Amino acid sequence: MTSITITGDNMIKLPKILLSALMLISIAHAKGYFVNHDDICEGTETHKCTNDYSTVRNLQIALNRDKKLKVSLKADGKWGEKTKEAVIAFQKKHKLSPADGWVGKATKIKLDKIARKIKFPKDKQVKHVALMKTKKNYTCYSSFRKCVNLRKSYKVFKDNKLLAKANGRNTHLKIDVSEQRVKLLVNGKVALDAPCTTGAKRKLEPNTRTYRDKHTPLGTYRIMEKIAAKKSTIFGEMYRHGKKVYHGDRRKYRGPKAKYVGHTMHNWMRLTSGGIGLHASKYVKRYPGSNGCVRLQPKIARVIFKKVRRGTKVSVVN
Repeated sequence: MTSITITGDNMIKLPKILLSALMLISIAHAKGYFVNHDDICEGTETHKCTNDYSTVRNLQIALNRDKKLKVSLKADGKWGEKTKEAVIAFQKKHKLSPADGWVGKATKIKLDKIARKIKFPKDKQVKHVALMKTKKNYTCYSSFRKCVNLRKSYKVFKDNKLLAKANGRNTHLKIDVSEQRVKLLVNGKVALDAPCTTGAKRKLEPNTRTYRDKHTPLGTYRIMEKIAAKKSTIFGEMYRHGKKVYHGDRRKYRGPKAKYVGHTMHNWMRLTSGGIGLHASKYVKRYPGSNGCVRLQPKIARVIFKKVRRGTKVSVVN
């Protein structure tokens, strides 16, 4: 049997070693549960989240324990609309941007802060991975309307067979302000239903510092012009001596005289002589927020642009 002799020097070193080990352990635990797990999300056409059972279950537990929220989610490990809505409410309460229901880095850090004292159940592997079906094939438009919260969801309905029949003469666009959605009808039937963003009722005008009503006017219109790449008269860059000095709303620019170059608005479809139209934008939200135009997701804008023509009827309803 081998004996170990601890000298005075070793007795001094031992507490230091233990302290270092404890610090490493505490740092590992300080990282929290959620930051050590994958993002949780509904998913997009280019990105999918795994939404594994244990992570979603513990997310639901953490949301239920947040005193700033008044939610009572079933901790079943299934990602769905109720859990996503609770995440959006959590992000808004804690001023996390964007409040889109995507549990990313900033949201996970905040979750770990409120979940410090929560002892989560041990992670377990299950055969069933609860994914929200982002590309569910709905048999018809009525089932899509029945299953999807149109006011809040980013889901898109497409009837490819009906879209193939669109020729510009048999199409009709319908923009619903209350649902913040755009519908492309072909021969009177919905071939496409997608989220959009219409004008805000109260929008700050930078050059006057006053709020003005910028809502998209209701009514029936005809597409007056189609331009694949139109330059914006409001948003763009300011250049001095060939160097970019500002990016954004030109009305907010307060620097010395500079040359303005407008952003390109892809798939522009004009509705009024006053500058209201539809165009592609990456800033499509689930609430009115534009200066009056109708923002469309880029892929949706491309489809609609191809399927309509000058003179196509456009109805803006509430």
